[in-house]
Formats: sequence, C-alpha cells, structure tokens
Amino acid sequence: MHEQPVLSLSTISHELKNPLTLIHSTLQLIGRHHPEVVDDPLWPQLLLDINYMSQLLSELSSLNSSQTLNYSQINIRQFLTNIVSSFSSSAQIQNKELTLNFETEQKTFSGDALKIREIFVNLIKNALEATESGDQIVIDVKSRWNRLIITVSDSGSGMDACRLSTIFEPFVTYKTDGTGLGLTIVKNIVTAHGGAVQVYSKPGIGTKFILIFPLTPPEKTKEN
Repeated sequence: MHEQPVLSLSTISHELKNPLTLIHSTLQLIGRHHPEVVDDPLWPQLLLDINYMSQLLSELSSLNSSQTLNYSQINIRQFLTNIVSSFSSSAQIQNKELTLNFETEQKTFSGDALKIREIFVNLIKNALEATESGDQIVIDVKSRWNRLIITVSDSGSGMDACRLSTIFEPFVTYKTDGTGLGLTIVKNIVTAHGGAVQVYSKPGIGTKFILIFPLTPPEKTKEN
C-alpha cells in the first residue's frame, strides 16, 4: 500500500481559498448581470460571509507557519518606519496620531522580516480599531540587556481583566468580523524568535503591548 501524503494546514487553507475566490468572483459577475439581486437585503451579508471565510483561511495558514522562521538582518529604523508609513493615511483620515520613537542605537536585528511585519500590522490595525478620533497610537523602540524592546500603546477603549486573560487564545474574538487568530499569531511569532509578549490594559485608558526580542537569536532556530 502506498502511504497517502500528509497535507499541511497551510496547503489545505490554500486549496480551499482558491474555489472561494472563484465563488466571490462569480457572485460579483451575477450582481452585474442581474442588478436587482444586489438590492436583496441578504446580498451584502453573503459577500461579508465569503470575505470572512477568506480571511479565516489566510489566518489559519499564517497560524500554521508562524513558528517557521527565515532569518535575515533587519534594519530596525527603516523596517518600522516603512510599516508605520503604510498606516499613516488611515490614521490621518481617522484623525488619530500615530507616532514612532527610537531610543536605541541598535542598528540591526536578526529575525524573520515577513513574520515580524505581520506582528506590527496586526497590532497597529487593532489599535486603530480600538481608538476614537483624537486618540494616540505610539510605538517606542528601545534596547536593554541584549534585548530589543518594542512597545505598541494606544489611548483607546482598553480591556477589562476578563477579556485581557483570553486575548491570545485562538478563535476568541470580541469583534463582529474578527477571526480570533490575529493575536495568537502575534504571540506565536514572538515566541518562535525566543522572545516574549506582555500586555497591559485598562478600560477607558488604553492598551500597551510590550514585545521583547533577543538581539541574538536562539541557536536552534538559526539558519546555517
């Protein structure tokens, strides 16, 4: 007997997302051919459900690969500046202040650039969703004790102790359109780098995520 190949979660997610994309395209085509269907009250919800499924499959794939790292030397200032710049327009439109502060002379950091970018995209996006017009989102970068310490804080709605205790659990979400995987992925990526993530929050005051990365990556995850 031939052994059946074992499919990874990433492969399954990818294979499911392809027909889902085709379904979405077909529905858009139907909407153009039959404009009356777009006026049906169930039509927007149908598109939202498909988008949610697509997002869920993407995040399941990210979750599956979050602990597999491809190390490279990252220019800390340029790397974070580019990420923050990509959110500048959204912050400006929402009348929110997004700032990036450097308090370190450290130039480079060894890590998986794509996955670390995913960390900050998740955290900044969450911060924008948790804040109101006039609120602040601040990213502080420091280095201490051979550690890179990056804090992402906001002056938004904050979280109570009950909610705070579950935010890293998969599929736990307090958003109507959330998958509950974003912060699980964040924690997995930080942990895979040999680091740690801490979070502090109070309702009505805001939330602070502290990311701690070793400047020297763990030997077992270094590439030859």
